[in-house]
Amino acid sequence: MTSVHVSAAAFVAIAESARASADGLETGGILLGYDPGELGTTLVLEAGDPGANAERRRDFFRRDLAHAQRLADEAYARTCSRWIGEWHTHPRGALAPSWRDLRTYRRFLRDPELQFATFLSLIVGPGEDGWERPRLAAWLIELRRVLPALLHPSADRLQLTMEGPEHKAKVEDR
Repeated sequence: MTSVHVSAAAFVAIAESARASADGLETGGILLGYDPGELGTTLVLEAGDPGANAERRRDFFRRDLAHAQRLADEAYARTCSRWIGEWHTHPRGALAPSWRDLRTYRRFLRDPELQFATFLSLIVGPGEDGWERPRLAAWLIELRRVLPALLHPSADRLQLTMEGPEHKAKVEDR
């Protein structure tokens, strides 16, 4: 099973932005870091917020593309981090990628300009205390497989529950 390590700063950013889903609408952002490569470990250094022009619906989220591109460019300049996936909320239901999520991720995987071998999806839902202590599931998406990933939390103030059994710095719209 592939491991996903998420920095404490990225967990905090996700948890803070995810609270917006208390209104019943999805939200999310991009994930920046390093893909699994040969070691089989994905490293998420940063998690973006949705941006001012994001589209949020009950069953759909579209990031603010210009905002996401700025975040990706800045992260690449700082740490050579690249766009490796996205996080988004599921205000209700399972913390597994929906058919719409998978269709989007596979489109990214098929785009030769993006050069994805895998796409990381972190899905966030309310915990027992609602959005104050969210649950999170990690998934690695490939063209023909969807794999749960072993999540290694690095922020002890968040309750995280695993659910479910070389890139360019370019960010694409859903």
